[in-house]
Amino acid sequence: MKVLIIGATGFLGSAIARVLNARGHAVHGLSRNTENETKLKNAGVVPVQGDFENPTALCETAKAFDTIVFSAMIPFQREAEIVAALLEAHRGSGRHFLFTSGTGVLSIAAPNGEWNENTFTEDDPFPFLARTNREIRIKTEDMVRSAAKDGYHTTVVRPPLIFGNGGSVQIPRLFESAIKTGSACYLGQGLNLYSNVHVDDLAEVFALAIERGVPGALYHAVAGEANFRALAEAVAHVVGCDTKSLDLEAASALWGNFWVEVGLAVNSRSRAPRTRSELGWIPKHVDVVEDIRSGSYRDAYMAWKEGRGGLIKISSHG
Repeated sequence: MKVLIIGATGFLGSAIARVLNARGHAVHGLSRNTENETKLKNAGVVPVQGDFENPTALCETAKAFDTIVFSAMIPFQREAEIVAALLEAHRGSGRHFLFTSGTGVLSIAAPNGEWNENTFTEDDPFPFLARTNREIRIKTEDMVRSAAKDGYHTTVVRPPLIFGNGGSVQIPRLFESAIKTGSACYLGQGLNLYSNVHVDDLAEVFALAIERGVPGALYHAVAGEANFRALAEAVAHVVGCDTKSLDLEAASALWGNFWVEVGLAVNSRSRAPRTRSELGWIPKHVDVVEDIRSGSYRDAYMAWKEGRGGLIKISSHG
């Protein structure tokens, strides 16, 4: 298939591009500047000029492709507007459209780092108060899934904490805490968690969804779980420091109120039975703690310490 990835230079988007290239798809990536164009070419992805400032032009550009993968990470309201424009422009076309959401929509407050027993499959009800990111994102998910009724092959992929290849949103912040404070920090009890998946295994979900997915489906991608205290302990092992529990005020001072609220002071636990049964997905990388202690994160930290590279980067979808 001829595929356009919106967000192809990002942590997840670049992994999706690698997997789709390996499976023989003609992979193109949206390029907003010269730097992105160079990155895409170096990765074997054909650059396509475009940006979010002109949705009409973006929709016209997308008409040349059989499949559109949206893995860009932008403000959720803007995300909803761009996705709505793409869906409307291609209604009835039979194209594949894959939207990347996230299990932040399933997050339950954990201000003291406490564990919560609730875990959710793809279409389980969520009987808790909506948090900051849920309302808009759920509406976007529903919009994408509902478009399958209008002759569109739509899919929503909802990943948890994404790890691997030295990138992530959450894990680099734990390294950041160790460097800034001398201790790898976590919130309260540190027993709260996001379920997790390796970025390369997650990219396989997108490939399988294109090949085997049911129109209108929602797919999770879960390989395991590790609480934030265990992640901090793994970071401390690499850095050679101790760990430290922070209360909510201290955590917010270190990492900022917004990130603590949406990314740390929560439980977001999920399971992926539909993905495994319908797509035949089996993750290969299942141990985030070991990847920190002796894998890609240790390698990235040592490269930074020895002056051979930048510090582990906080990564987004695209």
